[in-house]
Amino acid sequence: MSNKIVTIPLAELVEDMDLYPRHAVDAAHVQALVFALESGANLPPLVADGKSKRLTDGWHRARALRRFLGPDAAVDVELVSYKDEAAMKFDAVVRNAAHGRRLDSIDKTRSVIMLRASGFNDAKISAALNMPEKRVEKLMVRVATAPKSSSTVVPGTNKVTLKRSVGHFDGRSMTKRQAEAHAMMPGTSFLLIAKQLCVGLAEGLVDLTDDRLVAQFRELHEELTTKLAAV
Repeated sequence: MSNKIVTIPLAELVEDMDLYPRHAVDAAHVQALVFALESGANLPPLVADGKSKRLTDGWHRARALRRFLGPDAAVDVELVSYKDEAAMKFDAVVRNAAHGRRLDSIDKTRSVIMLRASGFNDAKISAALNMPEKRVEKLMVRVATAPKSSSTVVPGTNKVTLKRSVGHFDGRSMTKRQAEAHAMMPGTSFLLIAKQLCVGLAEGLVDLTDDRLVAQFRELHEELTTKLAAV
């Protein structure tokens, strides 16, 4: 790989989810970077493929810079000449694992699936993610399959990295609707959420003057009545 830093318009850079090790861009982290820019901080150069201008590192920084400077601004970008698509994905994982917002378990599992699909063995993947090989194998425990057309599958595969709340789908197949709904699921267990909700209602901590919240509770009540009747 050969690298060079150039100044190019932000508009030329491409966000391609096929290269992104993370399952989503964190809006809160983007805003934190905007605040840093407003206070005079300098962010490291973005990193992109020299030919396609696809970002391999710096999605959060790129979005913060667009918000702070405007979409027509020119910024420093490290352009890398990658050998092939697999090398591009590997470098994206290495860079995202090394700095920036910490990769969560879903991001790590997504990275493992991406790199395995690109032909890398677990030894190389463990080096990219800075973790033992045994941990790489363990990350693959909570994975379901879904139609490739689903937006939540890892690009190039039919795998969905499961959040903790739906870990019981491990090894099972999801419909496209279930896979799309998975994106809205919480990272914590439904048991904890149910307990918190019960305590909040019992102790009068829930704002029942909020019409939208009450309407959602009524919808929840209808779903629970229907689903629990079949249990």
